Amino acid sequence: MRWFNIAFTFLVLILLSCRNESTYPKPKSYLRIDLPEKGYYKIENNTCPFSFEIPNYATWQQRFKNNNSCSKAVLFPQFSAEILCDYIKLENDIVALSEVFRNKMYDHSFKSTGIIERSWSDAENKVYGITYGIKGNTACNFGFLITDSTKHAFLGQLMFQTKPNFDSLSPMINFIIHDAERLIESFRWIN
Repeated sequence: MRWFNIAFTFLVLILLSCRNESTYPKPKSYLRIDLPEKGYYKIENNTCPFSFEIPNYATWQQRFKNNNSCSKAVLFPQFSAEILCDYIKLENDIVALSEVFRNKMYDHSFKSTGIIERSWSDAENKVYGITYGIKGNTACNFGFLITDSTKHAFLGQLMFQTKPNFDSLSPMINFIIHDAERLIESFRWIN
């Protein structure tokens, strides 16, 4: 009986190894992302010289304790993303600041597949700016600089708290870029 069990097991193993089925690895898949409906609320603070709108699924919070009280972040917890914002009081150095920020955005060019610059202008409200859309597997996917050209500057950078993968993050990047553009369009300096 013992020899029969050994022979039977050996025969089953031979038969299983002779099958002609090919196995293929499953393709990589990504999580389905349900995007929330857009609604906006105004951020306004008596100590900061600006106001703007952010979406109702985001918060405006202090991220770094050493930053000034007007340099916070727009947090998107559902997407593990944030727009790091920095307010700077100008001392006639807008050209130098804009060049430093531009260089910072182009530091991503070694990993990016393209950088798209767009300028913004709202002369009636004295809001001028430039945006940088950065394509590819980079740490920052969107950046902007807003100024009144004399006294104030407001900078922002969209970052995800995950390994950069532009293909999988692309729907969220585009979704949040629309919110960042709304922030820019609704931006007002308060005198």
